[in-house]
Amino acid sequence: MQRFKIDGPALVKFYNTSTKLARVFSDIEMDLKSQNRVVCQYIINGKKIEEEDEVVFSEWDLTQVSTLEYLSEGVAHLVVDVVRTWIRALPEFVEQIEKLAEELRFEANKKSRSAVLDMIENCEYLVDSLIPVKSLMGDSVAAGLKPMVQAEEQTRKSLAEAIKALEKKNFVLLADIIEYELTTALQSWHQGLLELLPVVQESANKDVENAPSMGNRRQDN
Repeated sequence: MQRFKIDGPALVKFYNTSTKLARVFSDIEMDLKSQNRVVCQYIINGKKIEEEDEVVFSEWDLTQVSTLEYLSEGVAHLVVDVVRTWIRALPEFVEQIEKLAEELRFEANKKSRSAVLDMIENCEYLVDSLIPVKSLMGDSVAAGLKPMVQAEEQTRKSLAEAIKALEKKNFVLLADIIEYELTTALQSWHQGLLELLPVVQESANKDVENAPSMGNRRQDN
């Protein structure tokens, strides 16, 4: 992660006193996007700004800014973190689903229903957090995403069937779906992520080699 600092007077000189921070934020983010990087956090006058507070600070005039700093990370590095996190989490997730399936067969109750809904939510989160990888990384990982695309289709199909079984209170069928179909889909995700990791790591390493240094970074953009 890289950290950049811009003095308030430099901002005023580059823009003008009536310019809002929103314009500066936009320019910084557009500039970073061209380098395949993103802003992770802004620091204004030495204070770390949470994402939900950016709207308030966006309305500040540049005369209110003594210093503007921001932490920047390459998109590839963020993708690597997401992929690694799911590689670690999926085996335990599959184990939990297998235990849930056993409970559904022998002792289905309100607690089990709640656990199924949590499982569905977690699976949807998995899909939602990984599918954007293609748009973030572009063609460089397209080949590595094929197994994940198949896993996504299989996961969505299994979840749809699980929801129907849950609505009909057919807990035996529900147990079969999540133990066999859904866990197979999740195992496909795991294998696909293991194959994808070296590809995104290579891309992240290239980002490090090509990233701008502090010395080369203009403070007024």
